[in-house]
Amino acid sequence: MTDTSNIIPMPNAAPSDPSKTSDQWGQSDPYLLNRQKLTSQLLRHSLVDSFHRFNSDGKPYPFITSDKVLPALSQTWVEHRHQSTVLMFLIDGTLPRPLNKHFRLRSSNRVTWRNIQRLAPDLDLTDFKAAHCQLDDPGFGQLLPRLLALDYALLAQQGEDDSGMVLSHMHVKLERLTDTAIKDLGRHLGYIERRLFERGEDYVEALEGKFFEYFGFSANAAGRKSAAAMAAQLLSGHSQRFAVFVAGQEDCRLTILDEGAMITQYLLIRPTGLDLERFYLAATAAGVQNLDHYALTKSDDGAFPLIYRLQLERTKAAQPGGRRHRDRDLLKPWLQIRDAAVLPRPGQKSPAIPYYWTEDTIAE
Repeated sequence: MTDTSNIIPMPNAAPSDPSKTSDQWGQSDPYLLNRQKLTSQLLRHSLVDSFHRFNSDGKPYPFITSDKVLPALSQTWVEHRHQSTVLMFLIDGTLPRPLNKHFRLRSSNRVTWRNIQRLAPDLDLTDFKAAHCQLDDPGFGQLLPRLLALDYALLAQQGEDDSGMVLSHMHVKLERLTDTAIKDLGRHLGYIERRLFERGEDYVEALEGKFFEYFGFSANAAGRKSAAAMAAQLLSGHSQRFAVFVAGQEDCRLTILDEGAMITQYLLIRPTGLDLERFYLAATAAGVQNLDHYALTKSDDGAFPLIYRLQLERTKAAQPGGRRHRDRDLLKPWLQIRDAAVLPRPGQKSPAIPYYWTEDTIAE
């Protein structure tokens, strides 16, 4: 494996903040504008629409508790069928040629009407037009949630002939061995020297759990999250901006991985009691008096669901360098909260409200 497959964190170009307007992102950067629009669309699809689906079917939404905010502490085994899933890659430019052996891009899985009919014959796309694949086309918002239901991933990248960013491929399979990905990260961080199993199977199993934590997932991550972690690892070895969006049916979060050092996650929370009082104080401190733009619904007990954004950073145990106490560092947390805020609902122009739901895992 070449060095270009290793994790090479680069400065984060911009955080994913749906509360910001297009002007704040800069009209001169189409990639950031498209990333922001896509984030808002996927946030609505994976969290807001899923929440209302739970409600309409009379099912309780699986809100986490404040002590389970960090991914490593929120290990779950139950898949919630009302939760919409996401796996999508966004690339500023086109997929680097050396990665063609890992990302299966063929003419047979390009986003065309004929391929959609073949891969998803039950999907009603009688109104499909090729222009809908352009991320800035009004029809893209209707096309995207339909294709997200397909297996594997979607890929958006620069179109041909300077046509802007387009949804180019669907049903994108990522082909890489998990052991190879773990070995690359372990060597990069100094947890192994040459061979993956040089310290035994138990050590590799522990390192596998930390591999997923490194990318913002619980130790039992699989499927879409495993593919998302490997995609981010591979894309980080190339000097292009990218974003990997993933949401699963277990933890009900939307995670965004990119070329920067931070991991962004969105989830729904429902503070009660003292936590709710603290949120009211945080809203007042942020100059927000009316919370109608933030609450997804209202309830009789005064509590309400909110969209919560976490910015996670990697701890010293997850940084490259000399590793004198490998076993000890494998037991330490690899992620901590750098920033946390409650966001307005998608489409509402209100400021983010800084709010730390839990005080135990905040970076100093």
